[in-house]
Amino acid sequence: MKLSGIGEYLHKLFGNDFFTAVALVAGAIGKFFFPESQYMYGALAVLGMMVLDLVTKLYALKRQNGGYKKAVKDGKISSSSFFRGTADKLIVFGVMLIICGFAYRLSIISEVAVWFTQVVFILMFLRDVLSILENLRDAGIKGLGLFERLVKNKIKEYVPDEPVDTTGNPPSSGDGSNNNISG
Repeated sequence: MKLSGIGEYLHKLFGNDFFTAVALVAGAIGKFFFPESQYMYGALAVLGMMVLDLVTKLYALKRQNGGYKKAVKDGKISSSSFFRGTADKLIVFGVMLIICGFAYRLSIISEVAVWFTQVVFILMFLRDVLSILENLRDAGIKGLGLFERLVKNKIKEYVPDEPVDTTGNPPSSGDGSNNNISG
């Protein structure tokens, strides 16, 4: 292949400036959010659980209200309430992705950032598993208590039942606050 042929090929390949710019930005964003392949798999697992949570919530509302049509008619299923809940979860997910991306870039030891990201994804995953189990319980499915206790105990391994104060003050005791995971 001649040198001029390579130049023509590259010109054809990158001739559309818009698509080249979009690909460049998408690649940079992708590399920031997913510097390691584990990040992508963890993010997909959490997103999958978010979808399953939404599906099981719809199923529970259907079972509680005698069908989808009745649940919609009675206002139990509405696009605005589902949008709000889903948007909130997606915002938390996006913010945590950004934090994990920065942690990877700022950490001297990349293994520390990978560990942090894994813990974040595990906690988000377990939170959604717990929500899915609660949705199924609300739908009338029995025998889920064992699984709920298992997930709650696993979450407590990562986050003990003590209040977290970001101001640096020592935790106060006896304040009557309830730190339930399912809260």
